[in-house]
Amino acid sequence: MLDTLASLGGGFSDILNPQNLLLIFVAGLIGTVVGALPGLGPSAGIALMMPLTFGMSQTAGLCLLTGVYLGTMYGGRITAILINTPGDAPAIITALEGYPLMRQGRGGLALGVSALSSFIGGTIGLAVLVFFAPVVAEYAIFLGPSEYFLLMVIGLSTIVLLAGDNIFKAVIATLFGVLVSTFGSDYISGYVRFGFTPELIEGIDFVAIIIGLYGLGEVFFNLEKRIVLNLGRPEFRFSDYFPDRDSLKTSFWPVMRGGVLGTSVGILPGAGATVATFLSYALERKLSRRPEKFGDGAIEGLAGPESSNNAGVPGSLIPLITLGIPGSGGTAIMLGALIMFGMQPGPLLMIQSGDVVWAMIAGLIVGNVFLLASNVLLIPVFINALRLIQNHLSSIVLGLCVVGAFSLNYDIFNIWIVLVFGAVGYLMKKNDYPTGPFILAVVLAPLTENYFRQTIMQAQGSWEVFVTRPVSLGLLIFLALIVAASVAKKVLAKRRNDTTS
Repeated sequence: MLDTLASLGGGFSDILNPQNLLLIFVAGLIGTVVGALPGLGPSAGIALMMPLTFGMSQTAGLCLLTGVYLGTMYGGRITAILINTPGDAPAIITALEGYPLMRQGRGGLALGVSALSSFIGGTIGLAVLVFFAPVVAEYAIFLGPSEYFLLMVIGLSTIVLLAGDNIFKAVIATLFGVLVSTFGSDYISGYVRFGFTPELIEGIDFVAIIIGLYGLGEVFFNLEKRIVLNLGRPEFRFSDYFPDRDSLKTSFWPVMRGGVLGTSVGILPGAGATVATFLSYALERKLSRRPEKFGDGAIEGLAGPESSNNAGVPGSLIPLITLGIPGSGGTAIMLGALIMFGMQPGPLLMIQSGDVVWAMIAGLIVGNVFLLASNVLLIPVFINALRLIQNHLSSIVLGLCVVGAFSLNYDIFNIWIVLVFGAVGYLMKKNDYPTGPFILAVVLAPLTENYFRQTIMQAQGSWEVFVTRPVSLGLLIFLALIVAASVAKKVLAKRRNDTTS
């Protein structure tokens, strides 16, 4: 541990100069803005900033890119809370709980809770990255397709918790999500499914789906119901924006659990922060004493996923640094950046370029602190800017959605996708169909299918692999316990209702 602290201290000595500190601060702000814009996310943010690193030193260039990466995770929550338009996929859960708080006049509180939760989650992930990266990565590499398949099934099992009061509607939404996820080329065989136009060969862009479902869907619904956010006159009292003692107490344990969960899921290649936020939300709803509040502005339902979202950033860097395996889309571009700087990601990276890696980690720690300060200080700016434009909010959201859809790959086709799913989101909201199960199915169904087929192919058609591998067997038992606990809870609730009536 002393060697680790000494290496981290060397990293801080490399970046603690005015030039690098200013670079990290500006990178965090740029990432926040990029993350807030619908359609842009970590991958786009890092890719847009990469040309600016040409001519920079390795340390400065990596500090810029990691600062943008972390900043996008903070930024995605801003539009999710203020206008119910997630900036990226992990911010979907933020919209589920943050936007109802906004409509209750507590948008500043929601932004404050999310900023603080993001900071703590990022700190937990960074602690794991600093002290346990080699150990965690050593065990994570032994997970095979069978384990990943069962992890995805466990993720899909949380659909019951996202269903609300009507399980039947949740099942319909889930099946629709599975159908949407099958569009495009099959990863295993290359066969094109539902390729009605050439643009669908690569499938339907997930970001276009969430922009339409949540952004345009909310606009259409608000226009029909004539919903107007009554935000009053502009104010700049920080007491209205910083979480009070009750909010901090309510969110403490969800934040801790979310940080650990987000780091753990972030380490798994392909899972990413989206899966982590859904799992964290489902866990908090399961553990909550007031699950009926979820979907209506539950603080713990906002804090836990926000913590897991930011914890996933350092978590996804662990396999990248130690094994050369990117854990998410953002780290895939970071992999290219490391190679561009003449470094070789993998087991020898810490030996050959340890000083640069520790400087990058130190930059992440400093960036996390800067982002907390800037995001808390900017909360009044966000809220009061929304007050000024509230009469034109629908037009602005519509414009953001169209621009965001076009920026995905500079193609008009994605604008049509956004319009279609805007209508779908409007119809689902109007008829009380939950969007959570639909989105979860879109995310997890293709991963579940691919891991299952890889498992069966490797096992030559044998299903015994799920019980002969110890980790797979443990995950099967855990899945069975989840199902049993859910059934038992429903039976006990039914008996309690019968007794009281």
